[in-house]
Amino acid sequence: MKTTFVFRLGRSACHRFYEQPFVFALVLLLFATGVVCAQASSLTGDWIGESICVGEVGACKDEHVVYHISVDPADASKVKIGADKIVNGKPEFMGDIDLKYDAKNNTLTGELTTPRYRGVWEFTVKGNMMWGTLSLLPDKRIGRQIRVTKNEKGQVMSTAMTSHATGTFEVKLTPQDDKNEDKSLGRMTFEKQWQGEMQGTSTGQMLTGGDVNTGSAGYVAIEKFKGSVKGQKGTLIFQHSATMTSGKGDLTITVVPGSGTEELKGISGKLTIKIENGKHFYDFEYSSPPQ
Repeated sequence: MKTTFVFRLGRSACHRFYEQPFVFALVLLLFATGVVCAQASSLTGDWIGESICVGEVGACKDEHVVYHISVDPADASKVKIGADKIVNGKPEFMGDIDLKYDAKNNTLTGELTTPRYRGVWEFTVKGNMMWGTLSLLPDKRIGRQIRVTKNEKGQVMSTAMTSHATGTFEVKLTPQDDKNEDKSLGRMTFEKQWQGEMQGTSTGQMLTGGDVNTGSAGYVAIEKFKGSVKGQKGTLIFQHSATMTSGKGDLTITVVPGSGTEELKGISGKLTIKIENGKHFYDFEYSSPPQ
């Protein structure tokens, strides 16, 4: 004869069960683990963007990259990036990057060890965007800046070839009086007229710090371009970051991810500026998805 026992706990008994310290701790642990796993799983997939050289680091070259991210099913804090760079429109595998995921701060960190370099990878994730740096040891100087966007489900992977647009521009700087007694800080607005393979205008704002007369200073700026790049019309936003140390300058200008519109939608790249005899020359190295 088969006997079935059915136990029913009253409401008060259930409450007492969950009030047990070890049970409460276990529930919290399971909940936290579930949150971490859910957050980590959102990283899985392909991320596309730019890896830009900062300063002079050997034979460093800017790269259009595709990061294939996977999460260890047994440990959600272990994340691996399979890194490709796009060469002549085709992916070329560079290697794997092993990282540790911090769900609380939405960060990824890891070490780089090669026969030539040692460094630290540091990424921050926000939604479908991720940005980070590769800092070279032992002085932890930033050698690369990376900005990638997650490839949405069903989106065709872009393998666009890198192009160059060159020409000249004229710039007008207008200092702004913010009634600030601290003369080490400043703000300017600027306007540009672009000629050559980029045709149009741009406006922006610049924040400065330091004293140029001492040979050491820095500035950051945001600039919105409106016009055409090799005939493709639209707008995009450039982000500037520059420092000068003992008279030696280091300037990085990149396209803000997702800022392109119309025929420039999806564009990414880096702008290089050169001044000769008082004239401004530019070389815009960029890639954009097929139209």
